[in-house]
Amino acid sequence: MEEIEILAAGEKHGVELADSLIRKFWGLSFRSEGKMLFDFGVKTNAFIDMMLLSDPLYLYFLDSERKVIEKMEAEPWGFDPRSWKLYRPDRKYRYLLESFEELELDQGDTVDFEL
Repeated sequence: MEEIEILAAGEKHGVELADSLIRKFWGLSFRSEGKMLFDFGVKTNAFIDMMLLSDPLYLYFLDSERKVIEKMEAEPWGFDPRSWKLYRPDRKYRYLLESFEELELDQGDTVDFEL
């Protein structure tokens, strides 16, 4: 597991890097704490699901310039299929930052990191 440091809203955070297909698939599943950064390499409009999570997640979708284009609070799936929501912003994104804790990031803010 590779961990990198990001600078978000003036605060440094250690985050796991989803650097393989398996890590991108599992994300923060079966956990209740942590942060993970996904780099999709190109702009995407992929959906994010909450199937294997038991706690809400904050999703920060970033463009190629690492600016937040949308922030969402995602709820885990329950037994009722009506709770099975998929998440994605209205615009394509390149990076996704997932966090169990809310970060002081808003639309238009930049997240700094080196890959």
